[in-house]
Formats: sequence, C-alpha cells, structure tokens
Amino acid sequence: MVLKREAKKDLIADAAMSCFLASGYSGTSVDSIVKASGVSKGGIYWHFKSKEEIFLYLVEKWLDENRKALETCLKLDEPATAKLARFVDFTVERARSPVLSLINEFVMAVRDDSVINRLRELMERRSEESIIAAVISRGIEDGEFKSLDAGVASEIFVTMFHGLVMRWHFKHKDISLLRRVAKTAMSICLEGLLNRQAII
Repeated sequence: MVLKREAKKDLIADAAMSCFLASGYSGTSVDSIVKASGVSKGGIYWHFKSKEEIFLYLVEKWLDENRKALETCLKLDEPATAKLARFVDFTVERARSPVLSLINEFVMAVRDDSVINRLRELMERRSEESIIAAVISRGIEDGEFKSLDAGVASEIFVTMFHGLVMRWHFKHKDISLLRRVAKTAMSICLEGLLNRQAII
C-alpha cells in the first residue's frame, strides 16, 4: 500500500515537473498537473496539499539524487585536490539543470515565508559542505593541505561555487565562461589550501 502511494506521488510529481519545465512554476496550475498526470484534482490533493508542496517534493528528490551522484563522483581514491576539482566540474555541469532556474523562480514567486523556510531547510539538510569538509580534512591529514578549520574552509569553498552558478543563472548563461571562471576560482582557492612546504 505504501509503495502504491509513493508510486502515485511520483507519477504526479513527474507530470508536474514536465509542466514546470514547459510553462515555468508560475505558469503551471494544479489543473495543468491534473491534465498531464491523468489523476483527478481530488487525487492530487490527497497526496499533496498544494502546488508548492509538489514542487518541494520534487526539489527534495532532485537534491537527494544530486548528493548521491556527487558522493559517487568523489569515491575514487584520489588526492584531495583532485576531488575538489571533481566537485567544481560537477557543480559547473549541474548549473545547466533547469531545476535550478525553477528554484530561483519559485523563490521569487512564493510569498509564504513558511514555504520558503521549508525550502531552505531542505537545502541545508542536504548541503554539500559536509562532503567537502571530509575531503579537506583528508587533505590536511595527508599533508596536502595546510592546517586549518575544514568546516569553515568547506563552507567558503561550496558557497563560492554556488554563488558563481547563481550569478551565471541571472546574468550571462555562457557555460564556457562559467567553466573558465570556475577554473580560476579553483586556482585561487588552492592557493589558500595547499601546504606549500609539503610540496617543496
């Protein structure tokens, strides 16, 4: 019974995503989702209280999938520097996901603070800082990075690249430029992380 309910939720959510991608968040109504999913309006409201809740469910799934993909990407036994470079490449390629644009639209469109707080909580619980902190900690232990606060360093590192992606979405959307900017930003970060004495 639980599996059937989850399958129906996913069916509704997948139909909603196709509507969001075609018409944007604001341009999609529950009636649009009814038509795309083949589920009655009552059936949709049985599983989700609102369009906002459907969207948050989709964001949660997307964040979980991305976190798993990042963990897989960083599983290789490589130096910390190589793993950070993989994270940067992963972040740049993920920037092209239309879901990020939808999240930006959602934040601009929704006026209910409680809904925005739920989105913020979702994103904080699935934050990548802990993954990057572990990478930096390993780099410190191996002597690759200088001794510093891995938690603070990871927050700076992740925030910088997420900020670059956000700026890219609002400004130029030139992926080749984003790659170049990210490469330069990575070089600047490494200057603050690398243990030059160990390299010498």
